[in-house]
Amino acid sequence: MTEVENRGHIFISYAWGNGFENKEWVRQRVLTQISWNHDVFWDRDSISYGDSIDGVIAKALSKRPVQILCLCDQDYIRAAQQKGSGLHRELKMLAEIANEPGVRIVPVILEAGCADQLPEPLIGRLYLDLQPLHQLNIDIGTAVMEVAEGRTAAQVQSGVNARLAAFKLRERALKYFQARPVEVWGNGRNHEVTVYREGTPPSLLQPAPWMWESNNWNYMLNDDCLTFCPTKGRWHWELSSSSSEMRPLATAVLSVFFDQLDGSKAEPWLNQGGIVLANTFFRTVLESEPFRFDADDVIGFLMRRDEGYEALEKLLDAADEGGDRA
Repeated sequence: MTEVENRGHIFISYAWGNGFENKEWVRQRVLTQISWNHDVFWDRDSISYGDSIDGVIAKALSKRPVQILCLCDQDYIRAAQQKGSGLHRELKMLAEIANEPGVRIVPVILEAGCADQLPEPLIGRLYLDLQPLHQLNIDIGTAVMEVAEGRTAAQVQSGVNARLAAFKLRERALKYFQARPVEVWGNGRNHEVTVYREGTPPSLLQPAPWMWESNNWNYMLNDDCLTFCPTKGRWHWELSSSSSEMRPLATAVLSVFFDQLDGSKAEPWLNQGGIVLANTFFRTVLESEPFRFDADDVIGFLMRRDEGYEALEKLLDAADEGGDRA
């Protein structure tokens, strides 16, 4: 088995806080990603019972090149000020090697107020501010990994901004759909697709009014075959490498979730989103299998691709502007 190439040494500097399990999140959110390509020192995994704590830490800090990632929360600031604490002793070791070749110390800000209270030798260093991600419980591992990989500050910040934007878009979409609960079910035996709305009887999926007026769709909506007859609520899906035959279904389904919009104005984004849903969801269902599709699927499958992300954002913008139903 080929070993993964080691791309450098990483030392995680942090404070335990109240209780051993308090910082177990470091394992899931940070170590899991960066340990694939790096030799990572984290005291919970790197120090054994009976070892000299300071001795093992000193040995880890002697490796070159080494990046010291200091996870700065309020626990870190408090522990740094406590003489004799493990972190206080660790920071003294960092101060001794701070200016040596091959040593890079990166403060990672996780909580408000920490940037102004950094201890030596962190003061004056360019820090990575992950407070917006951390307080929203958004993954920070990718950003930390990008730092470990040597990405520029601009590149890392761009990634942070993108993850924040995606989180906000997801939350915005969830709020929108929660106010309009809808589920769509497909019957694998007869290919009838049924729309379930809260407070109204189930109904067979019909083409949206705007689709009848669109040159993209109107020529096919009167077709009548075994698995495709939109006027009778039958729509086509199958496990296939081609999604062209699933696009009418995907577009009609997406229109159900945005049925209050003026379809003629929203058509470009409904079509664009429909293509994404056809490629990511409907073409993955066997022709004989049923399917269930809800708001979580709309969000999840659209946000997998850039063009779907854009379509979801534009459709929500149109909804926020009070788009009237055609």
